[in-house]
Amino acid sequence: MNTRFLETLVVLARVGSFRETAQVLNATQAAISQRIANLEDDLGVELVDRSQRRLTLTAAGEQAVRQAQRMLDLERELRASTRPEAPPAGRVRLGAIESVVRTWLSPLVRLLAERHPQIELDITVDTAKNLHEALRGRKLDLMVQNDPYAPAVGSTEHRVTPLCEFALHWIARPELAPQRGALTLAQLERVPLLTFSRTSSPQAHVRALFADRGTEPRICNFPSVESIIQLVRDGYGIAAIPPVFVRADLDSGALRLCEGPALPAMTISAISERDATPAVRATQALTAEVVTHYCAEQDPAWVRPLH
Repeated sequence: MNTRFLETLVVLARVGSFRETAQVLNATQAAISQRIANLEDDLGVELVDRSQRRLTLTAAGEQAVRQAQRMLDLERELRASTRPEAPPAGRVRLGAIESVVRTWLSPLVRLLAERHPQIELDITVDTAKNLHEALRGRKLDLMVQNDPYAPAVGSTEHRVTPLCEFALHWIARPELAPQRGALTLAQLERVPLLTFSRTSSPQAHVRALFADRGTEPRICNFPSVESIIQLVRDGYGIAAIPPVFVRADLDSGALRLCEGPALPAMTISAISERDATPAVRATQALTAEVVTHYCAEQDPAWVRPLH
């Protein structure tokens, strides 16, 4: 039996459409439909209920997906067992939030090239929400981000590596910072508040501070960390970001770290599927090593390792 057909069925069951399956497997939609039809001919049963507009599997299809996943796992184990000393090799599609790009992505890329030159890294930078969707649809092999990933909670199907915590603080130009004392909610209501994208947990934490107040804060959301930093440098508003991003500005006095309402830290983790390839596992392990070294060089009040 063609394992490529089995992989197609497993991906189709996961993403729920022929179009998305074609994108994940880098094939045409017609090729995906033909693979499923060939598999149905091999098994002698219908796997997909074609009478519904929304794609659903038949009962036989549901059972076939479970068995197909087992066969794919066994094939992967067989290949690994026959070449136990082979170095990790192949493409790894890594998705990361921009906070990673600004901190330790470059050291990771350099060290990966030195340690595992046969691994080809394909990097996507996006919001945590979009990365979640890409990993769920198997468009990514490894994701490094800061929000809880629901499919991995209480599941043994994912490999989750906690990496570090970025402390979140209020950052402003000196003229927007209070001369003495801490920022109050009343003061924060009078200026634009700069933070991450609308779907991010830091944005939700900032908004939650004002839940019981009568006025709506002016929260400006940006998926680009660089945009936030430039605007706070220009004095447009007060930012809720990790101070490690603007360490040079804080050291020079161009920006000031302000005391104010406490914000939860950003918890960064690396997540892959449990059955990931050796190349993905090696990349995830090296990521943890790089983050450990990065944290050792930073102010422990701003960045804390979690492993």
